[in-house]
Amino acid sequence: MKLALLPLTLHLMPGGKLPLRIFESRYIRMVSEASRSGAGFGIGMLDELDEDGSSDLFMLGTRVQIVDFYTLADGLLGITAEATERFCIRNLERESDGLLRAEVDLLDNWQSCALSPFELVLSDKLQEVFAEYPELADLHPAPRWRDAAWVTQRWLEVLPLKGQLAQLLMAEDSCRRALAFLMSMLKPEPKPGRRH
Repeated sequence: MKLALLPLTLHLMPGGKLPLRIFESRYIRMVSEASRSGAGFGIGMLDELDEDGSSDLFMLGTRVQIVDFYTLADGLLGITAEATERFCIRNLERESDGLLRAEVDLLDNWQSCALSPFELVLSDKLQEVFAEYPELADLHPAPRWRDAAWVTQRWLEVLPLKGQLAQLLMAEDSCRRALAFLMSMLKPEPKPGRRH
């Protein structure tokens, strides 16, 4: 499958939504093509900037569909994109206006599975993040708080992870490795001391 790419320094997983400002002519063309064809476009994930200001494109990206169009206060085009599946880039070409187009292999989505009682703390903490950042909650009006795959994917989107680590976790066939990583990051609550 061939997809036009929008390179961004963020990580987006299936089920994730992203509001975008579209102003460069090549990306206006990309949005127009994606709407007409129904194929969507790809979010190419960039590594952190090097000292010279350049950044490498990771081979793992996410295909998105446009779920909303609107005009922003500054008159620019705004869209909301929803991620549908991950992909691996096989081949990359740059068109005359600079638009990247990639030949990609689509990857299977993570299977839904229930969080264990022990893992529900990740859902609780994510609900706290959504409460603190209502714009995130607005993007996900039907959250799946008990679904391990959904909760793990949202954490991978909001945590400030190094690009290489995020890519490793995202490339897995299931949410299990990422879930174990997230659980390992939680600091245990201090136990109250014994009273004599």
